[in-house]
Amino acid sequence: MRDAFDLLGVEPRFDLDGADLRDRLLTLAAANHPDRHTDPFDQAEAADQLSRVNEAYRTLADPERRANALLARLGGPSKADDKSLPPGLLLEVMEVREELEQAVAAEDHAAIARLRKWATDQRAQRLDSVAKLFATATADPAALVQAVRLELNAWRYFERMLDQMPG
Repeated sequence: MRDAFDLLGVEPRFDLDGADLRDRLLTLAAANHPDRHTDPFDQAEAADQLSRVNEAYRTLADPERRANALLARLGGPSKADDKSLPPGLLLEVMEVREELEQAVAAEDHAAIARLRKWATDQRAQRLDSVAKLFATATADPAALVQAVRLELNAWRYFERMLDQMPG
């Protein structure tokens, strides 16, 4: 089965051009639209392909999903297979969550905003780190995929924290 990079015909790398990605989606969507076919079998097949193309686009348009797809392509572990985190991260996140609970209970909007900014900054740092890791040529691919997985797992913690934060 072809992966998202192959389906959209883009080079498998992390730093993709969003406009090029969108152009490829539109071209493939037009070519695979079921209305272009009269035969019901061809329509069903086109609809199936269009669905795969749309999912490939959603994967590559989202930086976290794109990183996971690239990591899988490189033979790296999935988030289900490797849940490792940078040392001290779990304790730090637990402390921030406790502080957030107190801020929510006290309706301290300034503290909530400060913690939201902290989590947003942490997520951005992980994104930057993943981009730099993928851009770095390395003689040790195993070390690369492990380092990327570690950053993606941390990224997920901050993403989840931001999703759960109030307004």
